[in-house]
Amino acid sequence: MKLDLRQSWLPEQEGDFHPGTATFSWKDGRLILEANFIDDEVGSSATANQQKMWEHGDVIELFFQREGNIDYHEYQISPNGFTLALHYPDYAAAVAVRKGERQLEEFFIPPPLEAKAQRTKEGWCGRLVVPLEGAPGDRIRVSCSRYDYGTGRVPILSSTSLHKAREFHRSSEWQEFIL
Repeated sequence: MKLDLRQSWLPEQEGDFHPGTATFSWKDGRLILEANFIDDEVGSSATANQQKMWEHGDVIELFFQREGNIDYHEYQISPNGFTLALHYPDYAAAVAVRKGERQLEEFFIPPPLEAKAQRTKEGWCGRLVVPLEGAPGDRIRVSCSRYDYGTGRVPILSSTSLHKAREFHRSSEWQEFIL
């Protein structure tokens, strides 16, 4: 399933918005995300895995949740290849982290099975492969989000999901994906 990234919470895209696409697939117990972004200023100051990648520069975020569950996973990759892997028991846990009531480290999980990022002629791309046991016909919800940093401006955010507000953790707005 190939989806465009957009800013559905805004009446029109921000002036510095750069397009991107995300392709989701599933094979042999693995969920695969391949994202491709146009970007004229690619960068990240991340120096290790399990850092808050969205605070260090450009980042790809993968979210997924099994249909009917309230827990969900989040994986991130920066252009320099560092990753963040999280498993939240519910949306309230993510909100508690944001408010400083809980520590992000409580939700750390093992890194993706595969994580690759590279620069392209027009920007950068990333690939995340994560474990997801299932059977053909199983339903999950997926989303790919992006932080696009640039000099002298706040990051431009976008997502494959039709979010009503700039809040990527709202799983009810993620896309349905059938394995």
